[in-house]
Amino acid sequence: MCIWDLGYFHLKDLQHIQEKQAYYISRIKSNTRVYQKNPKPEYFQDGRIKKGSQYIQLDMEDLMNTLQPGQTYEIPDAYIGMVEKLPARVIVHRLTEEQQQKRLQDQAVREKKKGMTYSPRSKRLSGINVYMTNTSTDIVPTGHVHDLYSLRWQIEILFKTWKSFFQIHHCKKVKHERLECHLYGQLIAILLCSSTMFQMRQLLLVKKKRELSEYKSMYMIMDYFPLLHKAMEKDTTEISRILLRLFNLLQRNGRKSHRYEKKTVFDILGVVYQYTMSDSPAA
Repeated sequence: MCIWDLGYFHLKDLQHIQEKQAYYISRIKSNTRVYQKNPKPEYFQDGRIKKGSQYIQLDMEDLMNTLQPGQTYEIPDAYIGMVEKLPARVIVHRLTEEQQQKRLQDQAVREKKKGMTYSPRSKRLSGINVYMTNTSTDIVPTGHVHDLYSLRWQIEILFKTWKSFFQIHHCKKVKHERLECHLYGQLIAILLCSSTMFQMRQLLLVKKKRELSEYKSMYMIMDYFPLLHKAMEKDTTEISRILLRLFNLLQRNGRKSHRYEKKTVFDILGVVYQYTMSDSPAA
């Protein structure tokens, strides 16, 4: 499954994914047209349908105004694009008042910083997120599309940690063999840090009902790795003591701060696991 943000939104690419029998979830740009088939199209005298009457364009502002904050609605049998008319499920999620105000503030900052101006319609439509997907309701129910799409941010955090802490994107001009050694060494360090972080993150969520920040946690775990390396030369008791110290440190200083209530990553992944595994042969 491809989860794409607006920077990668292109109907031809989504059509290509569908032709390869893969899945996608993408946000729709505010200027993208959404249609439904006209139940009463007009016809020529020879029986041919008039193309201009085959589809009805939906007014997203009118739809937004019918939704309550936090409400999700699916547009059945939707078609995307003025020319392509790509069939897809379209899900509209109304943001909360706090989320919408935060988005408007971010838009104001970008306008000032980049010298750009958002249209009045774009600002009005900032109150909704509109998604399109070719998944079925059996795989991803309507109410879970917004949650599943939010996992895209985890990918952004992943690459941010790789670049900020492990400098995976920087390397000196060296021989091919040294480059491979450097790359493999960095990837092994990332694997060890990530494995430790996810285990402690899940443990803290289960034991204390608290969620760790991936970014903060990776930084602290990386600092503890020299201590763990020395502990390996002694015995398992020393390793356990170091891991316990690390867990207590993460518990105090690595927690994620939420500006608003939302599901945790584990909640969302649990939902995805439940609905994808139910269709597998093993199930």
